[in-house]
Amino acid sequence: MPSVKNNIILNAINIVTAFIFPVITFPYAARVLLPEGIGTINFLNSFISYIILFTSLGIPMYAVKEVARHRDDPKERNKITIEVIIFSLILCIFGYIAVWLLALFVPQIHAQASIFFVLSLAILFNALGVNWFYQGIEDFKVITVRAVIFRTISALGLFLFVKSPSDLIIYAFILVGSTVGNNILNFIYLYKYIHFKDIKFRGLQIGRHLRPALEVFVLNLLISLYTQLNLIMLGFLAGEEAVGFYTAGNKISHIGLLIVSSISTAIFPRCAHLLKTGDTEGFRLMVTKSLDITLATSWPMMIGLLALAYPITLIFCGPEYSRSVGVLYFTAPALIFISLANVLGVQVLYPKDQIKIVIRGAVAAALFNIILNFILIPHYGATGAAVATLVAEAAGFFYQLIAGRKFYPFPLKALLSKNYIIASLVMLACIYACCYPIESLALKLVIGIPLGIFVYSIYLYLVKDSIYLDLLSYIRSFFHRLSNKY
Repeated sequence: MPSVKNNIILNAINIVTAFIFPVITFPYAARVLLPEGIGTINFLNSFISYIILFTSLGIPMYAVKEVARHRDDPKERNKITIEVIIFSLILCIFGYIAVWLLALFVPQIHAQASIFFVLSLAILFNALGVNWFYQGIEDFKVITVRAVIFRTISALGLFLFVKSPSDLIIYAFILVGSTVGNNILNFIYLYKYIHFKDIKFRGLQIGRHLRPALEVFVLNLLISLYTQLNLIMLGFLAGEEAVGFYTAGNKISHIGLLIVSSISTAIFPRCAHLLKTGDTEGFRLMVTKSLDITLATSWPMMIGLLALAYPITLIFCGPEYSRSVGVLYFTAPALIFISLANVLGVQVLYPKDQIKIVIRGAVAAALFNIILNFILIPHYGATGAAVATLVAEAAGFFYQLIAGRKFYPFPLKALLSKNYIIASLVMLACIYACCYPIESLALKLVIGIPLGIFVYSIYLYLVKDSIYLDLLSYIRSFFHRLSNKY
């Protein structure tokens, strides 16, 4: 069985490169394409995201769970894989019917139809993508290596071929390639695990995956109401420029979220497998450790974004995006609620077949988000949408926390770890004290980021925090093995 530590590291590498790609490319794209261009791309892409949501039908998350559960039974595992792939391709056909209808009858989309069609390639690549299979068998190396290669190629393509606001269609190609381009190779690589000649296609039961996938789909649909719907409502209620401001601020906080959520992605298949095999103690230890790691990373990430919101936004996006700072002030705190909800929902409730609790939490969040968007966006634009997002995420988390409390293998007080909260507040005070007098935005970041990491690390070392000491032990062990090897 693959090492959980290696899985987390590989998935973290995948997430870090996903972090690095927008850090490197978005500032350049934002300056070249300007807020209107970025707003156009994200406005159109929000529709594609909804189509992918419907054509995916909750399959990725459901398929990870099923593949992980049957990992020790290759025959059943491979049968499930083929059934899910065929199911995905059937749904893909309906997705392209929706693309054609939107391009034909929606004026805002019809005016940018060529860009819309390019972005729609993600629907096909997503249908062929079998990342869920590799996650289920915990082969994160395959996912990571190909993702890094395609992101590198896409970054080079951006700097070489996107030179002016008229290059939107080229940027659309690059955006698709950077996110789902590697899915083609991942699909081809399946031959290593599945011999299609051994599959009896007459015995396939594609329909059996509809109902459980629909449950996950309902959850994903509700979540999208307070993520992608923000962009659509902003586009109609405040204009495409507001979409650009919201995208810039939200993208920065989302990068931090990707890093933290990489833990849940890596641990979820192992949790499903442990429950299937009846190892409740192993499940408890796994989830408890995951919760500690999530708290140890999400608190300093959130505080760091708040402390350095102004220089981060203006340096990475440009002075034209100063109104995005207000967005970041509200989307950064949402990181805490989303991260903890991932632990409770993805790692505990869903593997325990309690997805209905997660769905009801998402309903609460979606209702808060939609109502607040209608109230706040007309008056406060992008910042209003950010406030609505924060309230929605908090509402969803607290519902999930209360309704599912008897299923969690740890006491609820474990969610409030004073070590990480105090360490983050000490870090905040030091960053402000040292960086506030500095006028140069770049120097604020150059000093503030390493200073924050140093202060946070020293505090955890002084209080002998177990997660921090485990990390130090792992690093020492890694370099010891490396020195012996060479």
